[in-house]
Amino acid sequence: MNGNEGQTVRNLILYNRLKAIAGDVHVAKKGTDEETYRICCPFCGDTRYRLNISCLWGVYDPVEKHCNAHLIHCYNESCLKSSGVDAITADERRERRKDFLAQVYRGRNGAIILAPATRVRETDTGPLSWPGRVIRLDKLFAKRPEHPAVRYVLARGFDPVQLGEEYHFVFCDQVTDPRYTQALGTILIPIFYKGVMRTWLSRYIGEDKDIKRYYNCPNRPIQSWGFNLDIALQYSTVVVVEGVFDAIRVGPFATCLFTKTLGVELKKKIVRGLQRHGNKAAVVVMLDPGQSEKERLKSVPHHIETVAAAFKEYIPNVLTVYLTQGKDPGSLSPVAIMRHIQDAAKKARINLNFEK
Repeated sequence: MNGNEGQTVRNLILYNRLKAIAGDVHVAKKGTDEETYRICCPFCGDTRYRLNISCLWGVYDPVEKHCNAHLIHCYNESCLKSSGVDAITADERRERRKDFLAQVYRGRNGAIILAPATRVRETDTGPLSWPGRVIRLDKLFAKRPEHPAVRYVLARGFDPVQLGEEYHFVFCDQVTDPRYTQALGTILIPIFYKGVMRTWLSRYIGEDKDIKRYYNCPNRPIQSWGFNLDIALQYSTVVVVEGVFDAIRVGPFATCLFTKTLGVELKKKIVRGLQRHGNKAAVVVMLDPGQSEKERLKSVPHHIETVAAAFKEYIPNVLTVYLTQGKDPGSLSPVAIMRHIQDAAKKARINLNFEK
């Protein structure tokens, strides 16, 4: 068993059952809500522990009213594939996993008990206010066109008027809440969901290398919301990128993960938001292409493929786009970005409709 042996796994029942079935279980992020169990997949003959199972798999969620049966995924590309000689339907895939869930939890009645997480974060998802006095970037540009915040966005090729009017970027010149002193003198990027600001991201514009470039509003899990999600989900095709400025460069149909991984809550929001588009629904995964040498040597699945795989079970059309090494969407023009997407779609024989 991997991880800190001094800690107890969160779902001991699940861990023990998996160990009895698979013989060996690797544990990642032990003791946290993100704790994951890795076993050799029984569906595809995998021998490299590529079936990842969340500690919450099989645990009843009283809010969503289900047992998190979807929190299981094999990173072997040929496992449970939806096309080819061994093609199975999405319904058959769900049935196989349902049978495996029943096998693991056979004889168990009632809720599964989880051990307390070692990292408990008190989070709030309600409306949020700015940490102090702010001025929108378009208004700052009109009053002080030589302001450092204005010069910063212009130097990166972005329009401060668009950032202010369309995306509501602001500059914070006074902090009234002492909890947020790090936001002082930074550009604040609001993160909206269903028309309400849920959190914000601070971008430092100075030269001090000891100060982190980005600072998240404390106790507000930014990865749960995405960026520009309300607008992006109006389109039948959503482009998923890594950073805020990448999303702005791509266009109004883009959102970002803020990282190379896709959280469960954000995946739910995107999947549910695209349901109204039916068979036209599509996701384009275009993250920064770089992967560490350590991950490559360990045959860790590429993060673009991992994120794409998380969508494929629920979205009719999922396209992966690999940019040239060292490039990201934020460094390209919108025309060049769309050319990359169209070329990849043509090669994959996927029809994309950027319709509302």
